[in-house]
Amino acid sequence: MKNTKAKFQLICLGPGILLYMLLTGFGEFASAEGIGESLNSSPGISGVSPLADTPAASKRKVSLENYTLDPETATHWKLPRELEEVSGLAITGDNRLLAHNDERAIIYEIDYRNGSIVKAFQLSDTNYPAAGDFEGIAATDDGIFLVTSNGRLFQCNEGNAGESVLFNVYTTGVGRDCEIEGLAYDHTRRELILICKEARSLEMEGQLALCRWSIDDRRLDRDGQTVIPVNDFSRHIKGKKFHPSGIERHPESGNYYIVAARQESIAEITPGGKVIAVRKFPAKWHRQVEGIAFAADGTLIVADEGAGRKGRLTLYPVSDRP
Repeated sequence: MKNTKAKFQLICLGPGILLYMLLTGFGEFASAEGIGESLNSSPGISGVSPLADTPAASKRKVSLENYTLDPETATHWKLPRELEEVSGLAITGDNRLLAHNDERAIIYEIDYRNGSIVKAFQLSDTNYPAAGDFEGIAATDDGIFLVTSNGRLFQCNEGNAGESVLFNVYTTGVGRDCEIEGLAYDHTRRELILICKEARSLEMEGQLALCRWSIDDRRLDRDGQTVIPVNDFSRHIKGKKFHPSGIERHPESGNYYIVAARQESIAEITPGGKVIAVRKFPAKWHRQVEGIAFAADGTLIVADEGAGRKGRLTLYPVSDRP
């Protein structure tokens, strides 16, 4: 089967409205809707290389307390109109930032040093670009993964600028119990971490769940679910709720950092589910924090949806102050 790719163009028709038009034919495309079907071209993302996760690999122990979250020391950019509804973020092994928006499976590479779009490519089958309620992105050794709110995983290889790429879809089954709102990659276990935003079952009421999906086995780790009482988060910020909107694994500590858009907060937890700290974002420009990533030097990168305006990208450097 040929892995033919086609170029596309993004045309803005007023604020926040995008029309996606395919400019060339698709040739002999084939949809990859089945579970376990292999991609046609070689897997992976250029430059992805796992980081060691041992104490010797890190010269410093970075925690949430090392990020001052000070608006005066932060760098922030207004993103191009295409990313008004920016959602998830991910860093590749060669320190490039990837992002996606909410409704279309279009992946953008952003130069986080100036907020510009380097390139964009989309996931597409024979007839139409992939669509869904996409809530997270992860860059792995096996390609790029997007997750929808109902827990479906879309896997593809990285495309060049303007290209459409084939994809695989995997059904995790977690959407029956909760609404998914974030995706991270744990290279030490070769697992994707899916985080639950809202419980959909009585058993999960008042709980926040982390689900683990094995890249090698292509299935959910039923024994690897971590359940944390929502109160473990909310009591730190004097509230009753905590609604995750993004998750990322810290490259040095191995802990998970979770952002919550409604609570304008960020939390650090251990892989085992112990809540270490929860802090509020003080900057007024954080209207709706949806994405989180870490640059190679430890810089914390978060993305905010525009909420009717332009989306934003904010960089918080690591401080020497504990």
